[in-house]
Amino acid sequence: MGGASILTLRMKGLQPFFLAIAILFSLSLLQAQEKQVSTGTLKIGFLMDSLKVERWQTDLDKFQKRAAELGAVVLVETAEGNDELQLKQAQKLLDSGVKALVLVPHDSDKATRIVHAAKARQVPLLCYERLVRDPDVAFFIGVNASAVGYLQASFLSQKAPKGNYVLVGGSSSDTNAKILHDAQIKVLKPMVDRGDIKIVSDTWSKDWDPSEAYAHMSEAIESTKGDIAAVVASNDGTAGGAIQALEDHKLAGKVLVSGQDADLAAIIRILDGTQTMTVYKPLGSQAKLAAEVAVALAKGEQVKTAASMPIETKSIPAILLEPVTVTKANVKQTVIKDGFQNLETIQKSLPKEKWPQ
Repeated sequence: MGGASILTLRMKGLQPFFLAIAILFSLSLLQAQEKQVSTGTLKIGFLMDSLKVERWQTDLDKFQKRAAELGAVVLVETAEGNDELQLKQAQKLLDSGVKALVLVPHDSDKATRIVHAAKARQVPLLCYERLVRDPDVAFFIGVNASAVGYLQASFLSQKAPKGNYVLVGGSSSDTNAKILHDAQIKVLKPMVDRGDIKIVSDTWSKDWDPSEAYAHMSEAIESTKGDIAAVVASNDGTAGGAIQALEDHKLAGKVLVSGQDADLAAIIRILDGTQTMTVYKPLGSQAKLAAEVAVALAKGEQVKTAASMPIETKSIPAILLEPVTVTKANVKQTVIKDGFQNLETIQKSLPKEKWPQ
């Protein structure tokens, strides 16, 4: 049975939520693994922007596990936000003989160089989570970023249909951050045009850095004298930075705050009442499917999918997974039920009256 058939079977079996058990590997282990790869093993290269954020560790583990089940080994390189380093790492992986390359770009525009390098070696490149808008990309898998932005802005605006809003975006070099922002603005624009909502601050956070979100939020609080109804934070890291600024001004829990990724810290904040919602993405399933696609592409097999992403005159085949809103009311039925977060760990962090119901 080929990789494409395995993928078809897995896609038919997708459930609304997915089981994910986080087993974290250190970079030293990954590098040791690379040295042990035999020349006869099917090799997949995985270029990551960063492993600093909790969710990326989960993605990597699930991807490696599924690839191993399919008989492939994953060679991992992490650039930690350095575009030139990421290009060198791509060339290193291509020189090592990888048969497919998976890319989480730091800067989607600069990463076109990596796409071209892979194309020159006739190595298919799969964009993971962040799409490089180049027609030579072989495949894209991720969550519909526009849908995430819609969920964030619509949830907050339903709860606070009037007042001052702060938008805390992600990295301006990340295509997804821009898609999120566009979707958020699209939701809010009718209310802004009516004069019900005023956007008092709209900023980017370089490399999704929580400390930048903290600084932007602090400035917004000072400029409005604390008169803020909601903060549309694009992920849980920026939400955490914004909430710290709110706490410093005794406003935490009084201002609505969105997020994304369902990080442990964010789930605890939601239950504690300082964060309003987050958006859960089926990372375990996404990573497993990406591994199946990568192995299929490495074997020269075609992967059939109904979705696609238009780039110039081409349609790039894609798998788009749907995001889910997580609030205090459904923590137990979503991220805990899926095993994405652990109930006992959460309970240890909160008094009993704030445990998920």
